[in-house]
Amino acid sequence: MTPLRVKVGNASLTVALRLRAVPDVVVVGAGVMGASVALELQRSGRTVVVVDKGDAVGCGSTSSSSAVVRFNFSTLAAVTAAWESAHRWEAWADHLGLADDASGGLGPLARFVRCPMLFLEPPGFPRADATILLSTVGVPYEVLDEGELRRQFPALDTGRYHPPRRPDDPRFGLGPFGRLDAVLVPDGGFIDDPRLAAANLMDAARRHGTEVRLGTEVVAVETGSGRTSGVRLADGTTLDAPVVVNAAGPWSARLNVLAGVVDDGAVPTRPLRQEVHVVPAPAGFGLDDGGAMVADLDLGYYTRPAPGGTLLVGGVEPDCDPLEWVDDPDDVAPTPTVPCFEAQVWRLARRLPDLAVPHRPIGLAGVYDVTPDWMPIYDRTSLDGFYVAIGTSGNQFKNAPLVGQILCDLVDACEAGHDHDADPVTTNCHRIGRPLDLGAFSRLRSMTATTGTVMG
Repeated sequence: MTPLRVKVGNASLTVALRLRAVPDVVVVGAGVMGASVALELQRSGRTVVVVDKGDAVGCGSTSSSSAVVRFNFSTLAAVTAAWESAHRWEAWADHLGLADDASGGLGPLARFVRCPMLFLEPPGFPRADATILLSTVGVPYEVLDEGELRRQFPALDTGRYHPPRRPDDPRFGLGPFGRLDAVLVPDGGFIDDPRLAAANLMDAARRHGTEVRLGTEVVAVETGSGRTSGVRLADGTTLDAPVVVNAAGPWSARLNVLAGVVDDGAVPTRPLRQEVHVVPAPAGFGLDDGGAMVADLDLGYYTRPAPGGTLLVGGVEPDCDPLEWVDDPDDVAPTPTVPCFEAQVWRLARRLPDLAVPHRPIGLAGVYDVTPDWMPIYDRTSLDGFYVAIGTSGNQFKNAPLVGQILCDLVDACEAGHDHDADPVTTNCHRIGRPLDLGAFSRLRSMTATTGTVMG
């Protein structure tokens, strides 16, 4: 604190000014991605300021995440990132820099809850392609024929009903038309409190010196000499920094417009409203009662057990379900709707015949930040100094512990003059001993052959 004496007419006024150094990085977004990015950049020796117009860390899309940790993806990069991240979730205290499982002053810690993942395939699904990726990365799995699926999960109806239909379709009740096989991945799970996970990351970043400014809206990205020079805030002040990271989730496309990089690459992003519903778990399919997470592309839903004897139920974008794109993420109703509830929960009831369907929707709605191939963009942009961790498409929460390192590696390389567009940076997934080619997440990539859904 440096006192400054200012002369005003014949009077003198002593003003205390806090002299702040210009930060090295401004991270826009205090969700789980922004918190992870802030932690890794701060640990790398940079000074970081996080800004978010929300009033709490993780109060946006992060808070409505189902927080599933799974490995059934369509690309090698996606499987690698998810498997590495799972190891970091399992050693959460260590990842946060704590000596042991104690909170180290951070308060309660989020917890990885182990729960197997069942992938129920639609007809014609290229199982060999998917299981080869699991084998390559080292993810254990088991293929279950219909008999073994029924033996291990007797609560499930193992009939095939594809294609998914809406309940008002007269063909909704038809079938089954055959029997299911499945791929079981025993080492999946979920994070018990996604918002707490974001708070843990941000608290760890604060311990290293990160400053967090909540209730702070960015209204412009400042530029000079062909690169970013900081951001302008709604109160009229400017926060100078040579590096800005867009981790604004559903608001990221808007920030890209402010930065002038909206047409920067081949992969756009759009905000998409999604709902997750809560139903009572039937006997034999609760968290501690023989249940599993299920990604059911045959019927068109996903579900995961939750503490308290419930199941979360969401959608996987089957062709029969309209996508609810939104213009303004701030103008999204947070409560579930009857049509979406019926479409998702009644499909689950076909798979779990003993499910007691509630009389009214219970759950919440959130907003995804979606790319056309449902893969994220972790990249630099054509505006030097402006980086993005966006397009997380509802399936990237699981990778949050790794995303901070990804952005840190990108910033390190690109700010040192490396041409990431021509020669993609590689991140070291040190817990599983594999490299991760970050070109897979480039804004310039050709659209990958994914499922075209949240499954990735």
